[in-house]
Amino acid sequence: MNKSAVLRRIVAGVLAYAGLTGHGYAAESMIELATHSGCFICHSMRRDADVPVPLAPAYEDIAARYRNRSDALDYLVDRVRNGTVYKSQNWEGKVNMRFMPPNVNVQYEDAAALVDWILKVGIKQQPDAASVRHEAMLALATYSGCLTCHGVNPNPDHRYVPLAPSFRDVAGRYQGQAGARDQLIESVLLGTLNTPKQWNNVNMRFMPPSVALRRQQAEELVDWILTLR
Repeated sequence: MNKSAVLRRIVAGVLAYAGLTGHGYAAESMIELATHSGCFICHSMRRDADVPVPLAPAYEDIAARYRNRSDALDYLVDRVRNGTVYKSQNWEGKVNMRFMPPNVNVQYEDAAALVDWILKVGIKQQPDAASVRHEAMLALATYSGCLTCHGVNPNPDHRYVPLAPSFRDVAGRYQGQAGARDQLIESVLLGTLNTPKQWNNVNMRFMPPSVALRRQQAEELVDWILTLR
């Protein structure tokens, strides 16, 4: 069995183990992995027309360039894991970064799953709106400091006591509740110091106010959180 076939079996195994075989959930999970791995510091899902020379190529451009190469998976996994400092610079003049640094924090299996997903981005002309929104909201949650305390997913290790509830735990508790959206927006903006404690299984006694967020951003973030499954 050649290396590409082995890689694809690894990818299939990773996605199946994580329950990510459905397209929508797989996209969300890969975007979350890319966010936590630091990929979106330089890359984006799709090119921004207002940024003629981005830091790094958009995923839709990477997919368009490489998806028909028979060795695309192996080739890109190597570049993700080991960087491109001593390799050919395939985007010279089109991006601002001189080379891609090695991603020492990304496990081999995660890199393979990410690349396999990236190669499918834009097959329907452009990334779907839900994926683009997921990326944008994760970026907002990162830059505003939300992900310092919250995770997107609950930790499967029940011995672990998180700082704050995961976004999906918040969604599970509040989806469909009357008044929940307004309550959560106020909690995000003003904090919860003077309100009854809602989460007994977390480390933080209260949520501090999110001074980096404007009300519109808080509304967008809460609306997105309440859609998570």
